[in-house]
This record gives sequence, structure tokens and C-alpha cells, in this order.
Amino acid sequence: MTAKEYLNRVRQQNYVVRQAEKELTAVKSDILSLRAASLSEKVSGTKESDLADKYVKLEKYFDKVIAEWDKLIDMRIEAKAMIAMVPEGKQQAVLYARYINCEEWEQIASELHYSWKGIFKLHGRALKTFERVHGSTLEKCV
Repeated sequence: MTAKEYLNRVRQQNYVVRQAEKELTAVKSDILSLRAASLSEKVSGTKESDLADKYVKLEKYFDKVIAEWDKLIDMRIEAKAMIAMVPEGKQQAVLYARYINCEEWEQIASELHYSWKGIFKLHGRALKTFERVHGSTLEKCV
């Protein structure tokens, strides 16, 4: 696995978390609208149990979001420790901004006072340094 592939896993997991959170919000909204509709009607026993079932399913969505967050946090901790071993500070900064904070290139270039072209050169050097420092670890990753 290359340094870029390894670090991109953190960015991708961040996206997975955001999508799971959006899905949870949508399901919660749907259930709340069902609850509001059922309260305005005469409630029979089956509608109450249907609503209870929906809350159980909502809990499963919530558990999924928590699990995805746990995975992201673990990945960030590991990646941050590996980035910290890169000896050059600017290289650490570009890797941290891009892969841990999921910043866009424009923002990173502005923060680090680099041109558009310069930030990509710095990023390329940072990835090479990361691979040199962590080559044996990256080889073990699947």
C-alpha cells in the first residue's frame, strides 16, 4: 500500500461517518413525522407497537454511526502518530491538513502560504518521506 492509499483511508472513513450521520438524521426525521401523524389520529395498539419498532430501528442506525465514528477515531490516532514521525514540519502540516482535517487544497495552500503548484510539490515530497519512514508498516497494510 502506498502512503497516499493509506492516508486516503482516513479521508474515506470521514466521508462514511458523514453519510451515516445524514442517514441517521433522515431516519430520525421520518420517525418523528410518523409519530406526529400517529398522535393526531386515534391511536390503536398496533400503531404504538409499530412506532416502538421504528425507535428500535433508529437505535440500530445510531449504533452504526457510533461504530463508524469509533473506527474513524482509531484510524486518525494511528495516522496522526505516523505523520508525527515525518521529520519536516511543513510536510507534517500538509499531510495533517489533507488527511486528518480533510481540508481542500486551496485552504491548505493558503494556510501554509504556498502557491497552488507549490502545495502539490510539498505534498508529493511529504508522501515520499512518509513512505520512506513507514515503508515496512505500509507493506503490511492491506
